[in-house]
Amino acid sequence: MKSEDVSYLTKNKIGRSAIQITSPFSGKVMQMDGHPEAFFRFGTLGPGIIVSLTSHKVLAPFNGTLLQVKSGGCEFILKAKNGLKVLINLAVPDSQTLTHTHIAQLNGSKITKGQRLAYFDLRELDAPILASLIILNGHDLGTFHYSHPQVNAGVDTLLTIIKKK
Repeated sequence: MKSEDVSYLTKNKIGRSAIQITSPFSGKVMQMDGHPEAFFRFGTLGPGIIVSLTSHKVLAPFNGTLLQVKSGGCEFILKAKNGLKVLINLAVPDSQTLTHTHIAQLNGSKITKGQRLAYFDLRELDAPILASLIILNGHDLGTFHYSHPQVNAGVDTLLTIIKKK
């Protein structure tokens, strides 16, 4: 099983009707086929993209609702006002411990774009954390693209969905 393709597309090729999701993370953007866990690598839950983190915070990528915080604050399920559901997953190496300084929101909380969901200390880690953004209900929406090799949390678009006509 192959993951749904998320390809590079320059910003000037993206139309106005596209759905753009702001990056909740800062770091280097990578394709899902580089994920260490097969469940994510093969797109079992849906299309997505990875960011190798260079910053300690996770921000809300849009206005909506935080449906659930799971796995000790390493997974967040969010629902945008337009109905789009996303999973934010932090892949922490088994040999490492992620010390959360703060998880900012509880299940069922309303969130606003750019609001901090969590932050943690990266200084204690020997290897970078891979953070994924997965579209849970986007299998039939259209095509998926990224436009930046490096993103800044709350500033750059991480994933663009060009809707089917």
